[in-house]
Amino acid sequence: MTEKNPNNKSLSIRVCTNGLSFCSYTPLADTPFEYKVYDIKPTISLAANIKEALLNEPMLKEEYQRVNVLITTPHFTTVPVAYFKLEDAEKYYECAFPKDTPQHISYNILRRSGIAIVFGLDKNVYQLIHDDFPRARFYASASTLIEFFGEKSLFGTNKKMFAYLHEKEMTLYAFDNGRMLFVNTFNINNVTDTQYYILNVWKQLGFDQVEDALSIVGDTLEKRKELVNKIQNFLGNINLIDRREDFRNELTEGNNNIPYDLQTLLICGF
Repeated sequence: MTEKNPNNKSLSIRVCTNGLSFCSYTPLADTPFEYKVYDIKPTISLAANIKEALLNEPMLKEEYQRVNVLITTPHFTTVPVAYFKLEDAEKYYECAFPKDTPQHISYNILRRSGIAIVFGLDKNVYQLIHDDFPRARFYASASTLIEFFGEKSLFGTNKKMFAYLHEKEMTLYAFDNGRMLFVNTFNINNVTDTQYYILNVWKQLGFDQVEDALSIVGDTLEKRKELVNKIQNFLGNINLIDRREDFRNELTEGNNNIPYDLQTLLICGF
């Protein structure tokens, strides 16, 4: 029997360059998680698609105690928490993306990692979601994954790189025993692009080809296996992340259709 009390329900909205999806969580329901990919219209803007979704999507018309919005974007920059000032957030962003069109600037403070993530999103997208969900909290995809991968990197003594493949992009995260060394997003058209960026960053960071580890997650299993086959001639410690291990004993287990960054947001407790 589904729990009707809206105070026990939460909603997560994932926004990326050309996509939109939603995940609701009702703790006492037989199936706690409901996930839906919204069919966007490529002939209109993302903001216009979101407006239509807010008007027509039943999941977005329910009452929720908590609403999280995950922005999957390469337009983010990092600032050490010790130097971060809220009033300077726009300056940090403009310094990193001087040619960007005017954006709504948001930020996440990652206490465990000791950094702030400053990121931008389309002002119209922000305003539409904020008007319907004024208490919504906005997170960069990079924020959830830095915290999650940072915890994973604490196991063992070697350095670790994580490659997250998503929406024709790859975001690389590198850590040394929990301390973030590198994060950046690259456009990728094929597995050759992916291999090039991984090996280039690997060399720049001085990672060991045998001892240090590369973990790959996201996209389809076939594409990830193709990457492993191509890159294993250069790196000796490669693994495909198994969600069943990452999310073991979590309610999201088995929901492999949920994007990996959204899945981490659901369990990280931001």
